[in-house]
Amino acid sequence: MPKIAINGKEIDVPVGTLVLDACKNVGIDIPHYCYHPALTPVATCRMCMVEIKGMPKLATSCTTTVGPAPKDQPDSLVMEIFTDSPQVADARAGVMEFLLMNHPLDCPICDQAGECKLQDYSYTYGSGDSRMHEAKRRYRYEDLGGKIVIDKNRCIHCTRCIRFTQEISGGSELTVAQRGANLEVTTYSGKSLDSNPYAANVVDICPVGALTSRDFRFKKRVWYLTAVPSICRESALAAPVWIDHEGNQIHRMRPRPIDDRKETHFISDRERYSYKHYNLQDRPSQIIKQQDGTISEIFTQAMQALTAVVAQGTIGCDAAQKVAECASSPSHLYGSGDLRLPIDLAHLQKETDGIINRKGLEQRGFRFGQLESLKAQIAQGHIKTVILVHDQSVSSEEETALLMQILKTATTSIVFEVLQSELGKLATLWLPMTSYVEENDFVININGEICRYQKVLKAPDGCNTLVHWMQCLRSSSLVSTAS
Repeated sequence: MPKIAINGKEIDVPVGTLVLDACKNVGIDIPHYCYHPALTPVATCRMCMVEIKGMPKLATSCTTTVGPAPKDQPDSLVMEIFTDSPQVADARAGVMEFLLMNHPLDCPICDQAGECKLQDYSYTYGSGDSRMHEAKRRYRYEDLGGKIVIDKNRCIHCTRCIRFTQEISGGSELTVAQRGANLEVTTYSGKSLDSNPYAANVVDICPVGALTSRDFRFKKRVWYLTAVPSICRESALAAPVWIDHEGNQIHRMRPRPIDDRKETHFISDRERYSYKHYNLQDRPSQIIKQQDGTISEIFTQAMQALTAVVAQGTIGCDAAQKVAECASSPSHLYGSGDLRLPIDLAHLQKETDGIINRKGLEQRGFRFGQLESLKAQIAQGHIKTVILVHDQSVSSEEETALLMQILKTATTSIVFEVLQSELGKLATLWLPMTSYVEENDFVININGEICRYQKVLKAPDGCNTLVHWMQCLRSSSLVSTAS
């Protein structure tokens, strides 16, 4: 690999490495606005300029790559880079002054405040004052459909959003209009972002708060939020996300990029807005039983019969392992959930499977697509008790109807749900469980990768994790006390 020097420190990097990335690898943050690791570099903002020995002028680090070493001198320095020279500092201050000429002083009301690169870079690289006395340019904010609002006064024309709609989502809804001082980002005539299934990603990639989400706009200051690394439960890909919460409420869900995986920089709007389903604190939290006796007595009596376990592939692996221990035989483990998702963007979503932990359950012995066989075994008397971990959102009407027949036929049924469904009302014993944002566990996604998630919200009193319920119900001391 060729050898380069950054501020006097020598490192080896692969041929073709961007100077910006090489600097990042040694812990030097190069300021930038237009560059995004998942988009084509265009060097429009001019903020990332560095000094390279031998070049007559400063170079943009987001488009300058490291070349190969000479064949006759393989150990020689290919490039000497300086990121903190007076020329670089002066250039960055000039760019900041130019970008702030028309930028409004509305930081107190801007949703980007607290995570705004314009604020950060102005403080770090700006001159601290302005020589402009002219009136600033003014636009009214515009709706780019029902989900996205643009405030053109804040826009610095980095074109990230435009390149996203061209290169990633493919709809090309956004473009630049006019020229010079009148340049503005807008939609093509007759177009909006409503039909773009990944539209809200333009909010994430906008570095200055010009594009805001109507769902989050003016609702919460980001410094009050706690970001927890998690995954999205809406598909078998288990996309990595940040869940931002405060006051035991989730306020937004954002992509959590993983190095060298461009697809992780973006999530679909379906995944992004799914957090609303988990802010359900006002839900049933009391155990419901339709049989005389204590909970432990009902459970113990049920376990003494031939027992099958049906778990939907949305629970974590630890939970699946624990509930599997209740089955009277390894052959009595069944998986359910037949949700299929439309493919919105084939290069980001290669699977239609909507069951996040199908692989994890299969590795633990759960068999999917065998519910008819279970129904027949119950009818023949080979199975008396059914334990069901149920989530109505991932089952079709046909599968739900089949599960209902299974519960009606079984002698005893024990159902665990987050929200009680019509199916849950048939159970001999119904127990409220936590949702995935209220527990710690892991899943195995469609690619065979282990994806962990952490507890974000505190569950309502009475709602416990499946692992906790199993430990309580199978506890010998609890059973003996109840008996």
